[in-house]
Amino acid sequence: MNSPDKKLLWALHNPIKSWTLYNLSEAEVGMLVLTLSVNDLRSLKICKKNENTWQAFNKLNHPEFFLKELTDHYLKKEAYADIETTENSTAVDTEFFVIKPNKTLHPRLHTRYEIPASCVLVGNNNKKFATTTIDLSEGGFYFRDIIPDWVAGYFLVIVDEKYQLMCSLVEDQKERKRVQIVSEESDLNFMQYKNWLSTL
Repeated sequence: MNSPDKKLLWALHNPIKSWTLYNLSEAEVGMLVLTLSVNDLRSLKICKKNENTWQAFNKLNHPEFFLKELTDHYLKKEAYADIETTENSTAVDTEFFVIKPNKTLHPRLHTRYEIPASCVLVGNNNKKFATTTIDLSEGGFYFRDIIPDWVAGYFLVIVDEKYQLMCSLVEDQKERKRVQIVSEESDLNFMQYKNWLSTL
């Protein structure tokens, strides 16, 4: 395995959180892997310096960032002090770790259009599920078919072969038929989708 300190320049793009980092070393990429959620990792894109394409970031494409030795490098505690227990933590300490999302999810307060629109759900490894809507709105979709179990976390919904929207499943539903749109308000695809809805 390469030393964690070896300088190989990479770039990472997170479409869910809308950030891109450039000029990362292999060690820095490995460190970021440990801090990201499963959903963030599923959507993450990576590009090596001087290459022309971005790739999906996963164990299959880049196993070097998921090796046990690399993880151990950041989790080995030798010669470091113990972390204080929560008994000595103050309210200020706790608040420091609260992360507030920088976007507001679209509540179900939008006009719903009861039309059958063709949709394709794109999950991990580009696995696809085609269905049609019973109704749709700026906030989400209600599908005719039950969404398969492999659709989880964040995924794309392609509407009418035109609009690609980032979505997630609605929680606590009896049948897996509803998803909510989590695309940013400023996302071009979402803006075009809203304009299309206004013509219905």
